[in-house]
Order: sequence, then C-alpha cells, then structure tokens
Amino acid sequence: MNFNPENVGKFFDNLSDVMERHNFEPHNIFNVDETGCTTVQKPNKVISLKGVKQVGAITSQERGTLVTMCFAINALGNSIPPMFVFPLVRYHDHFVRDGPDSCIGSANRSGWMQEEDFLIFIKHFAKFSKPSETNRVLLILDNHASHLYLPVIDFCRDNYITLLSFPPHTSHKLQPLDRGVYGPFKKFYNNSCDQWMKNNPGKRMTMYNIPSIAREAIQLAAVPKNITSGFRCCGIWPFNRNIFSDDEFAPSSVTDRPLNTASAVGEKEAILCPASTSTSSIEMPLNDANLNIINIPCEPSTPPKTSPIPPAAFYSPEEIRPLLKADFSKPVKTNKRAKGKTAILTDTPEKNLIEEKFNKKKVVAVTKKLHGSQTKKKNKQTIKRKVSENLSSSEDDSICIVCLGPYKESKEDWLQCRNCKEWAHCSCAGNNALFVCKNCDSDAD
Repeated sequence: MNFNPENVGKFFDNLSDVMERHNFEPHNIFNVDETGCTTVQKPNKVISLKGVKQVGAITSQERGTLVTMCFAINALGNSIPPMFVFPLVRYHDHFVRDGPDSCIGSANRSGWMQEEDFLIFIKHFAKFSKPSETNRVLLILDNHASHLYLPVIDFCRDNYITLLSFPPHTSHKLQPLDRGVYGPFKKFYNNSCDQWMKNNPGKRMTMYNIPSIAREAIQLAAVPKNITSGFRCCGIWPFNRNIFSDDEFAPSSVTDRPLNTASAVGEKEAILCPASTSTSSIEMPLNDANLNIINIPCEPSTPPKTSPIPPAAFYSPEEIRPLLKADFSKPVKTNKRAKGKTAILTDTPEKNLIEEKFNKKKVVAVTKKLHGSQTKKKNKQTIKRKVSENLSSSEDDSICIVCLGPYKESKEDWLQCRNCKEWAHCSCAGNNALFVCKNCDSDAD
C-alpha cells in the first residue's frame, strides 16, 4: 500500500522544504482536485412500510452523462470558482450560465480533465489567487496525467506558483478536498438532484442542468468550517507531520517487503531447531539406603506464606495471531506507466524530467501519424494493384465464342456481343460494331 510512513514522510519533507523556502501564509496554500457530477444521482433514503423488500426511487435515466468539476480551496477557508468539463466537441459560454458565480467551462469528447483543459483552469486559478514575486502561491495536487503537462509547469514557474504533488493513492488521507469538502458536496448534490426531479415531473435531467445544481451544493459544502478542518486533519495547515498514528499505517504492514531476507530465514531456522537441554538426566541406582530415605514419612509443617500472584503478561493481538503477509515470491504484473511519487513539480530537476517525457511523447505521436498516413497510402496502392491484377487475369482467361481461341494469344482487336456480353475476334464477328453472336441471334428467332 502506498499510504505508509515512508511515502507520507517524503511528502511532509517536501512540504516542509517549500514552506521554509517561501514562508507561505494560509491564504496562499491551495489544494485542487476534480470530481464527477452525473445526471443520474444516488437517491436518498425512502420511507416505506416495514417488510417491503424493494423500494423504488425516481432518477433521471438509466445511464447518465458525466461532467467533470475542477475545484480549488485554500487553508484560510476560501475557494476558487469551479470549472466544468463537458463531454462535447465545442464549448459555449451559455453552458455554465446558471452555475456558480465567475465559473468557467471547457469541452472535450470524453468529459474528463485533459491537459489543455487543466491549462485553462490554471490560468483561471492565477486570475483569482493573484500570485506575484512577493506573494507566491503553493498549489498541492495529485499525480494525474493532466497535471503533469509541460505548458502547465512552465506557466506556473513564470507566474510564481509552486506545484507540490501527493504520493500516488494517498489522496483519501492527505487531500483536504477529499477529507473535508467532497463528501458533503456529494450528499448535497444528490439532495439537489432529488429536489430538481420533484420540481420537474416528467422531465429528464441533462448535463446543462448540472452547473445550476452544483451551485447549490457548493454553497452548502464548501464552507470555511469544512475547508479548514480538511487542511487540519491532513496535517498541511497547521503543519503537523505526526498527524497520523501507527494504527492508520497498520494496513501497509501487510505489503511491507523485508529488508534482509537471509537474516529472516536464519532466525526462522534458529527458532525451529530444538534447543539442547542444559541439564542431563541423572540415573541413580536404587538400593536399601535410598529406599529408606524415600519411605521416611514427612512431618506436618506450617503452610508456607503465600506470595502475591505476579501480574499476567500482556500479549497484543498481533502476537497472538500475526497478520498475513503478501507473497513476494511470485512476480507481480506491472503496467508500462512509470510509478508516480511526491515531488515539487516546479523545481528544475522535476521540470526537466517532465520536459523529457513530453518531448518523447511528442516524437512518438508524430511518428505514429506519419506511419499511419504511409500505411493508408500503401493499402490504397495494394487494393488498386489487386483490382487491376484481377481484371487482367479475367481478361486473359477469355476465349472467342466463335473460334474458341484464347485472348492472350490473339494480337487483333475483339468485339463484345450486345446481348450476352461475351467476346469474339473482330474477324470472327465480321467487323460489325453492332455484333450479336449466333447463340443470341438464334434465341431471338
């Protein structure tokens, strides 16, 4: 698991570095993330009779349309007007006419956040956060591919915006938006959708209604209390790198790899080997003297004083029943995509790595485009060649319907019968342009 002390420690190291470098105030510490708004909401609880197994609730349609909302908040409790990404080819301003004040929008075929769309949002973000040389801004975000876009990095470096990324798969613990805002937002959004369905009976909710519905949910969810508590419980502001206890890191111990497997194996073997007894058993021969000693009756003595019972030893549940460990002996299938990490994206080393990947990706795209066009040309030429070969082969196989001579051995012109479309030598057809073979002529008679 990625939420472990090592990854979280690296994130707080980077956060401490940028905080000491630029002395960010809470109104200049921002977090940005995307969430999906769909036209098919999750209905709230419905009151029904006791014992009813199936309880229905109205929704807009069976399969809805997803619109991505990008939102940013700061540690002081304020927020930036959101941006909506619609699953369309072209965007028009009237799409967000009833949305939150000063919100913007964009469009692409998928409706997900893409690189060009995030560049639009960053420019929108700079308009409201007003970064400058004396008032730098820290923007904390995840490692989504749209965030690692080279023009975005260049724009942030030129406009005094510092980008810091979370470790992968840790936003459920480290991201203020996930911890304090998006949970209440989803709840209020579903309530607003239910209210819209009741106020508009017989109508279907479309993606153009989402900005107006999200406006009501944002006003209730993105309040200063929720925003500041989100930053506080993540340890970002006030800065607290020890905000997470060992119990919260316990699930990651299942996938921890041992540092030294050889020593661990040696310890297991040492434990499994039977320990040699320190005292050997002494056999005494029995004789009369020994028997007399054994048979002497014991005189009753005063009972010994009872000593206090020692306290029982404490065993943790892990000692009684150890946690299962992941099996690392089998190779794990990995994706081709490189594993992300927490980093200060606007620093020169990270920026150079992103630029190198961006240039490689650009070269690959151009190569694919050229290769695809060449392949299409080759396919067209191959199809034409096959058609011409088929025509020529069919012509070579033709024979004269009068003398039965093959066409490929003939050096004179041929004429085609007007009715049956068969061929004959000009000499056999009598050089008649309106040639009709004997078979067709006899049928006509």
